[in-house]
Amino acid sequence: MKKPLIALVIMLIATVANAQEYVEAVEKWKVAEVWGNNYHGWAFHQDVEVDFTVENQDGRFTPTDEEIADAEYLIQKKLAYVNRDHVNQEGQCPIIDEHTRLYRRQYVGFTNNRGDHIIWLNALWDDNLTDEKLASDVLLTAGGCGHFWHIKCNLATRQVYGLEVNESGDIHYLPRKKKPAPRISRPKSYDKRQKVRITGYRNGQPVTK
Repeated sequence: MKKPLIALVIMLIATVANAQEYVEAVEKWKVAEVWGNNYHGWAFHQDVEVDFTVENQDGRFTPTDEEIADAEYLIQKKLAYVNRDHVNQEGQCPIIDEHTRLYRRQYVGFTNNRGDHIIWLNALWDDNLTDEKLASDVLLTAGGCGHFWHIKCNLATRQVYGLEVNESGDIHYLPRKKKPAPRISRPKSYDKRQKVRITGYRNGQPVTK
């Protein structure tokens, strides 16, 4: 009786060991490249630290393909009205709602104290700025007038608001603050592979590939 029991124990140990070999690690990533209708950008994971907040912030979230497509639909639909005063868009500075497809984007997700999902969209038009740099971190800038702007979109209320267009002057990429506001801690490591997602909006509904 002992030999069959020992054999059974050995088989169980071997089964568990084999199962452990095939367990996939939980995927961690810093940024996902996103393509869609008239836009190209990078969505940042909720654990990536940033140096700014939104009103009534209660946390962070990672924007999904559908949420990015929805935010882009709302922003492109309402931007001309929100930008009706054309602040910092005189002379050689472009009017931003007339050139939306030329800006590359960065997306950061926030939640407020009502649980609403708010996407902060950062738009940059700089031919010298590489895709690698855009994917490396959320970039804050000064100068450059209508070539740089950011805006917020509350997906729950469908509100597009908080447009800020850079002032005129030479372009400066701002360094990280030494003591950023509290955020969710950054994971120790990320998967080096970058996700690429294609999104869009069709017949009033977000679609992805």
